Amino acid sequence: MQSGITEPVTIPFALLIPAVMACVIGFSSYGDVGYLDRAGTLRVPVARLLLLLTLLLPAAVGLLLLTPAAASPEALGQGEWAALRNLLGLTGVVMLAACFLGQEASWVPATVLTGAALFLGRHGVGSGAWSWISAPQGDSGAFLVAAALFLCGLALLVPYGERGLSRRLLRS
Repeated sequence: MQSGITEPVTIPFALLIPAVMACVIGFSSYGDVGYLDRAGTLRVPVARLLLLLTLLLPAAVGLLLLTPAAASPEALGQGEWAALRNLLGLTGVVMLAACFLGQEASWVPATVLTGAALFLGRHGVGSGAWSWISAPQGDSGAFLVAAALFLCGLALLVPYGERGLSRRLLRS
């Protein structure tokens, strides 16, 4: 995909499609079990975990089918496994944002992070903390950062829910 006004900027599929899918997961994953939070059921974390995994699995399969292989010219060195890594990491960012900002604004940090990776630089010398998203497919450090973001988001969202941490902090 070509973007830019004066000079074309190439947007790799592994960067754009996972961001869109993570935001869709963020919009879809919290409203269905929100009423259980008010009821105080002990099975809410299990229901929330199953809902997140049910949304993530078809997104991951679809992403693997949609993203070109790393060897193809339009992949720009970021193939299907880099896209899967980005989906995991950005879903973690969306889940963390939902814990503090709520479902409505959970898409904002993932979109800003993707824009920073796309327009402010690439992976390598002088890159910022967001550079994991633009790392090449085989970068193990980028995968570890994405996995850590996903696990942190899962660990906070599943037990506390949407804005669960914000409510707890405000009560203190």
